[in-house]
Amino acid sequence: MPIRSVTSAIVLIGFLGVSALLPAQTTAPKAAAEESADHKWNNVPPEKPAYAKKKKAAPAPRRDLSGIWDALAEGGIQAKGAHEHPALILNHPQDEIGGQADENNTLHPLPYTDAGLAALRTHKPSVGVRAVGPGLSNDPVNGCDPPGFPRIELYDFREMEISQTKDQVLMLYELDGNYRIVWTDGRQFPSDPEPRWFGYSTGKWLDDYTFQVDTVGIDGRSWVDHAGRPHSADLKVEEQYHRVDYDTIELTMTITDPKYYSQPWKALDKFVLHRLPRDYDWIEYICSPSDNVNYNDQLGNSVSKSKK
Repeated sequence: MPIRSVTSAIVLIGFLGVSALLPAQTTAPKAAAEESADHKWNNVPPEKPAYAKKKKAAPAPRRDLSGIWDALAEGGIQAKGAHEHPALILNHPQDEIGGQADENNTLHPLPYTDAGLAALRTHKPSVGVRAVGPGLSNDPVNGCDPPGFPRIELYDFREMEISQTKDQVLMLYELDGNYRIVWTDGRQFPSDPEPRWFGYSTGKWLDDYTFQVDTVGIDGRSWVDHAGRPHSADLKVEEQYHRVDYDTIELTMTITDPKYYSQPWKALDKFVLHRLPRDYDWIEYICSPSDNVNYNDQLGNSVSKSKK
């Protein structure tokens, strides 16, 4: 897993409850005004129960997705693969390739073609049923490659901000400070697209509350998700953003790649995004190659020496 910014590390320590091990504060408490100012910066989204306590939301505005949206509360981390198809460990002949488990613990593997399975087996994830040991993974994000699309929404999906102009819908993501531009000016996809990490995206309104985004031309070096699902140059991704009310969007994502999958499959199905306050400021969460080197020198190498 790539090393992120120091700010993120501090927050992670807090989540793990390690703060009790830190030295006691010796400085005087901050003045109320200063504390109030600090609270405007480096926010962390609330947990899922907090949204249930909110008052009934106002109706959704027409043809408007603008806002800062929280994906973390509903399971946006997706550490073992796409939300609808996590790579679970189950007693089933198809364990190697993972899939979706139903209420009877029966696994429904993804519809791989022979070429898709061959590509999958070249990927060595650090989690899931096919996980390899520390240092053996060939996950591209471990070297600070961009996660690319659709992985930006299928792993470490925390917060995103959506803004709209006359001809574009702009999507900003907390993870690595990435962004996407969705063109709404009616343009066609390039006939022979030069691959991009986040592909080429166009969007249109299906009705007043449902916005569809289609993306092609995605760089083949990226993985579909954290479980190492592969994709070919033929990958097409469809997203539908349905604004249920003022505070809620349901996101559905469909993967179509006939070279690697015999039929389309849903990676997200009405996945809920919660609206955050307009003044919400998120944490810098960036993969830094120099931090990776320092981490390996200070911690990784120490672990290796202790095992000798």
